[in-house]
Amino acid sequence: MARRVERTIRLVRSPHVDGIGVLRITTGNHLDWYTFGEIRCDIGGRGFAIHRLGLGNLYHVRVGTPEECSCECLGFLRHGRCKHILGLRALMGRGEI
Repeated sequence: MARRVERTIRLVRSPHVDGIGVLRITTGNHLDWYTFGEIRCDIGGRGFAIHRLGLGNLYHVRVGTPEECSCECLGFLRHGRCKHILGLRALMGRGEI
């Protein structure tokens, strides 16, 4: 059985000032930094453009009810869930975004 690695998310810069936020996702000892901004979403949920710093990966993420969630990353495409959706959902749940 695979051991589950602890994952945390931290809002480093709020998007409330100019629409661009910065967040950090920690998985075990590994850190990933992202910039993100909310984008228009006409099909349900809230839309975000999230850019992983250092690699140039840009993902379009939709967060809402389970049926409304989607992401362009390989994790979501392979498994139907990903750290981007979980992280943004956590920040939304805490009222940070």
